[in-house]
Parts: sequence; C-alpha cells; structure tokens
Amino acid sequence: MSRTHQLFAVLFAFAGLIYAALHFGFKDPAPIESVPPPRGPVQCGAMYERICSDTGFDLDPTGVVLSDREAELEVKELIADIVSEHEDWEQEQLDEELVARIFIPARVERLDQIYLWVIRAMEKFIEAQSDSVLTLAEKRLLKRRIRKTPLEMPPPASRYADAPQLLTKTDVFYERFADGRTRLRVGGGYVLGTQSRYNLTFTIAHELAHSIDPCELRARRIAIPAYDRLSACFVQTGLVATRKTRLECGHDDQLAEAFADWFAAQVTTEALMQSSSGYSNDQLFHSVANSVRDLCEVSGAQLDDEFHPAAKLRIERIFGDHPQMRKLLHCQEPPVAPRYCGFN
Repeated sequence: MSRTHQLFAVLFAFAGLIYAALHFGFKDPAPIESVPPPRGPVQCGAMYERICSDTGFDLDPTGVVLSDREAELEVKELIADIVSEHEDWEQEQLDEELVARIFIPARVERLDQIYLWVIRAMEKFIEAQSDSVLTLAEKRLLKRRIRKTPLEMPPPASRYADAPQLLTKTDVFYERFADGRTRLRVGGGYVLGTQSRYNLTFTIAHELAHSIDPCELRARRIAIPAYDRLSACFVQTGLVATRKTRLECGHDDQLAEAFADWFAAQVTTEALMQSSSGYSNDQLFHSVANSVRDLCEVSGAQLDDEFHPAAKLRIERIFGDHPQMRKLLHCQEPPVAPRYCGFN
C-alpha cells in the first residue's frame, strides 16, 4: 500500500470513527428488560449458515470486521512499508513505528470507551439478578473481579515485549498471573481489522467474562450456587460437550468458554437493543452478524474444540437463541433449542 493510499485510509478511518462516535455511541446500559423497538420480522433460522457463508455481512453502520487473514495481511503490508522507509532502523524502532500507526489515539480511546461500557453493562446484569440467585456478597465479589481486570494496549511497544507477536496478530485474550493479577490484551491485527462496535463489544465482554467464569472462580476456591445450576444447564442442553475424556474445568472441557460466550451474549444484546432503533432490517442483521462473525473462523483446522463449543452452537444456541435477541429480531421461527440457560 502506497503512503498516499495509506494516508487516505487513515483519514477515512478516522472520519468514520468520529461519525460512529457521534451517531452510534452507546449510552449507559438500559435495564435488562428493555423492550426492543418496533420492526418487521427478520428471518432467524439457519443463523450460522447466514452469518458464515461469506455473503457480504461485513459492514454494519459502525464499521467492518475483517477476517484474521485479511487483517494480518494489512499488518504485513504496513510492516513492509515501514521497513522500506526506514531500512537503517533497529527492531525496537520499527516496533514503535508499527504501534504508532496501528494503535492511533482514536482507536485506543474507542477501545477504552467500549471496555468501560462493557464493564458497566456486566455490572448491571449482575445487579439485575435477585438476591435469591446472587447474594449481595457474591455480586460485590463478581463486580470487583471484573473491575480488577485492566485493558492493556500499547503504546509503548514495550508493553508487549514479552509477546511481540501480539503486535501483528488478531488475538484478544484474558490472562491470569500466578499472583492472581489479571489483564486483557488486544493484538494489533484485531485493532487494525475490526471497526464494528458490536464485535468489539462481544469480544471484550467475552474476555472480561473469563475473570468471573466458573473455572476461574474454582481456581480461587470460590463457590457460587447459581453457577452450579447454570453449568448443569449448559451440560443438559448440550452447550458443553460431555465426552469420556472431559474433566470439568480441566482437560477436554468447554465450560469456561461457553460461559464467556453466554455472558457476552447478554452484553452484546443490550448494546444492539440500545443503539439499533433506526436501523433497517439489513443493517440490524449485519450488526448482529458482525457481533460474532469472527467465530466462523473457529472451524476446520483452526477448531479448538477441547475448550470451545462448536461454532454453530456458539452462534445459533448461545448467541442467537438469547430471548432478547429473538425479540430484537422479531423472530418468527421457534428457537433452535426449547430452553435457554440462565441464572435461576
């Protein structure tokens, strides 16, 4: 990509961010029981096939979601341009320039804002549970663990000195240290390739949910009865595979990832309900599709089915069958599964 094209691309992206911030910013999370705006029925069946069939569901009113391959290719082109412009630079200088071009202030600020909004939405969902489901002490504990998980990004590039590959990859992940500290980290490829606010919301919510997932709490010797009931529902409804080699929260177990998807569905549905009232049916479905579009890539050779449910289960059952999502889309078909798991 030439420097002229690069300049125009940056200016266009920056203008898009400003427009999105003005027109599609989220307000504080509304009550969980909000009623979706009137809209004609949307076909909800075969959501996995519709989202993952590469039919152009890549642009919603807040932006695009590039595939991992496309995003990482853009990073490689950016690196090639930097190297050609600064052939005498050391690796540290090249890394700092790469960070300066990817983690621009507008993108970093936008991610920070979404991260804070997601925290508020997660806390609101926790607070909405009756005291018979989550006690006041349990609610305080969960909210405290979420709040103590910071979002870590460059600049400077040295923040990723222990994992320099993150500057180019589309990875976003939760990490816990031996001393109990936790953090979220976001790869440069993901920052460059994802503009859709709904995908950013789902992804950040998923990773933050790992700070309070059943297996993380078990590792900290924390027991919450409502979690046991929710975990049992995941198993009974087939969201967590029950294989002979399965060891709960250990080998061949999908519980933590199913929980993270489930919590991210609560938060992303809230975001969609709050900001999509003026969308057409197509815009709404593109926004829904972009929320989980990158889950389509977790298939074939990339499938990590030891810890993740199948992509079709994640998209259709955990995300698409969420009751508020179905209300938002005015689904006419019956849900894929007759029961949706929840705290009870």
